[in-house]
Amino acid sequence: MNYSLPTEIISNIFEYVSINDLIRIESTCRLFQSFALCEIEKRIIHSTRDEWGILIHLGQVLAKPIRFDPRTKKAYYSIVMDPVKIKTMFDHRRPIHCSLLRKNHTKLSLSEIKYQSYSEKGFIINIEKGMEEGKTLQLNVKNELCQVHASLTRLASPVLIQQAELDNNKKHPQPIKSMAPLPLTYTLQITELSLPLSTIAT
Repeated sequence: MNYSLPTEIISNIFEYVSINDLIRIESTCRLFQSFALCEIEKRIIHSTRDEWGILIHLGQVLAKPIRFDPRTKKAYYSIVMDPVKIKTMFDHRRPIHCSLLRKNHTKLSLSEIKYQSYSEKGFIINIEKGMEEGKTLQLNVKNELCQVHASLTRLASPVLIQQAELDNNKKHPQPIKSMAPLPLTYTLQITELSLPLSTIAT
């Protein structure tokens, strides 16, 4: 394919184009699509390391860019976080509300980075009724803004753990009766976030 300008000059020009304009060029001009995708990948991997985060169960975690797929036109981020413990008193379906966070560029300071919810909608990870103890589910939750991969585990009941220890030690004390049922405990951990270019450009 012939270009009116050398490829080196086109690449240098694209370095000064905003990422929003790069995404518009990629979607509207096939002649410069490969140049735009190449520059978008560089921006995502090297220039937005603290751009995105997730609010999960009242805790905030950051997303670190790891790769960009030019075929699907999605950016992938790793989430490094400790599993969040979630307790519920009854075995029922429980939604965990999460929000996609983005750096607030209008309120930046040298000592602190501010984040705000990207959208009021957010996304929901559901704990389904009837999940077996000790079982781990790999979940993919997707909406129009983002997609996350998460691991959900139901922990063993404290009563069962205590009983197993008693059986091993061959001790049989009288159990302590409680009026309230023990809560069911789950752990939730988001491991990956992916964003389409439409979200990044907004």
